[in-house]
Amino acid sequence: MEITLEKINERSEPYQLFLDSVKSKETLRRYRNLLQSFLKLIPNQIYQDNLGEIPEDKEHATLAEFFVRLTRKNPDLASDIIAAYIKEDKKKVDEGILSAQTLPNHLKPIKVLLDSNRVALHWKSLSNLLPRFERGSNDRAYTREEIQKMLEISKDITDNVILLMFSSAGFRLEAWDYFTWKDLTFFRDDGNDGDCKGAALLVYRGDPESYWTFVTPETCKALDLYREKWKSDIGRYPKPDDPLIKSSNSPVIHRLEMKGVRKRVDKIVTGIGLRPPLQPGQKRHAVKLDHGFRKYFNTMMRRAKVNFLDKEDMMGHKVGLERHYERYNEEDFERFSEYQKAIPFLTISDKERQKIELEKKHNELKEEKTAKRQLEKKVDEMKELNEKLSDFEKLKQELRDEFLDEIKNLKASK
Repeated sequence: MEITLEKINERSEPYQLFLDSVKSKETLRRYRNLLQSFLKLIPNQIYQDNLGEIPEDKEHATLAEFFVRLTRKNPDLASDIIAAYIKEDKKKVDEGILSAQTLPNHLKPIKVLLDSNRVALHWKSLSNLLPRFERGSNDRAYTREEIQKMLEISKDITDNVILLMFSSAGFRLEAWDYFTWKDLTFFRDDGNDGDCKGAALLVYRGDPESYWTFVTPETCKALDLYREKWKSDIGRYPKPDDPLIKSSNSPVIHRLEMKGVRKRVDKIVTGIGLRPPLQPGQKRHAVKLDHGFRKYFNTMMRRAKVNFLDKEDMMGHKVGLERHYERYNEEDFERFSEYQKAIPFLTISDKERQKIELEKKHNELKEEKTAKRQLEKKVDEMKELNEKLSDFEKLKQELRDEFLDEIKNLKASK
């Protein structure tokens, strides 16, 4: 390993620092496009007046370098440029071209560029320029019946795994770009033919935002079938570092990235009639393509009365100080018992839910029988104890009578 001047100089390039700061490939793609759209709007005259030169081309790296230099030299002017950018976007919101909810996302890549280059701006004052919007959107969650229809028309085990993992774990779309097989920890029942009670799932491994959630036994069955298909396709089971879902179009193992996952889900959801062409004036569908699964997860967890802080943790939400003082040891997966409350709600197949209900009743009956046997044992022990106590009382009375007789005999002898 060697630290070279070339590597140091590469790290000092503003645009490279920006690229290094974004972990997700899909997020980076969006940020690059949004940043480039913003940088192209800045007139060359501003650079000429303040830096004495203009960019020689419109490449990403060139424009990023000039804007960082400008911001370092004149942060107030940079703030005014961003403020003007916000005002132009607000006009589009007023005209119905843009949603007010998307505007904060337009600022994020600019902030990442400057933060990664250690250039400070007063972002609070800029954020105050953003239009207000209702955070509660009108889109809804998928229903269980809708997800059942998705599984009915999906004949591919890959699609089944995607749908069941989405609905039973509630993670965001970009998580598919992280998952490997080592992110799953299966909970097998050693005493019941190795049946799976569920599995722990690590989301965003290696990222500061990583967190643990879980998947249902129904999802575990689909994953087991998918492992067998994997072996059938390439002659071996997946290794721990292999991507969780592989692209089926390639003989070589390549990850099925979030873009491919989204395309598959779109095809299925369209197939059940949930994404017809938008009508004039209609901006979005009733259910967001991937976020509808996350909303389903959240709804089912609430219906199961899962502890609020546990639910938030399992969705990767920040929960204040509680996050810093963990209530559980993650390696022991103590939170799984809380997740188990929601398994009947998160299970999609009616057959699987009936099986869970039968198993629950079986366990309750088993517990009742165990409790009855324990009670009968206690009753027998009490009877035995009472019999011993009765025998003891008889013995005590006999000894008392003998003692009194002895006293009488002594008195008579005198």
